[in-house]
Amino acid sequence: MIDKTSLPLVAVDEMNAIHFEEVDLLNTLTALMEKKADDEQIGQKLYELMEHMQVHFSHEEKLMQSHRYPMYRLHKGEHDKVLNEIRYVELEWRSRRDRDDLQNYLKENIPMWLDQHIKAMDSVLADFLRQNGFGS
Repeated sequence: MIDKTSLPLVAVDEMNAIHFEEVDLLNTLTALMEKKADDEQIGQKLYELMEHMQVHFSHEEKLMQSHRYPMYRLHKGEHDKVLNEIRYVELEWRSRRDRDDLQNYLKENIPMWLDQHIKAMDSVLADFLRQNGFGS
């Protein structure tokens, strides 16, 4: 589980709110895994997390484009990488239902990526957006 109070914050509240939503979904999914919920519930929540990430990234990418963010390609590349990864994980879940693999991804990969992405990418983007009149 990710403690929301330990999540890095950025200069745009809207971005923080979206990160908190994602953490809530991730924590709910992790709790379902720990409770040994049925495969369908886990699959539904995993799909919901994946969809949320897609919407989140698409929204961020539109902001970057509309504000002519100079690091757009690099940032979008990170989004594309993690989306491809979670799509693969979701497909693997549907075909194999391997709880250990999914749990490892949820407890290790996503939290580490999220923390690093917020610190290295989203904080810079948020500062840029604020300096260009967004979210003030």
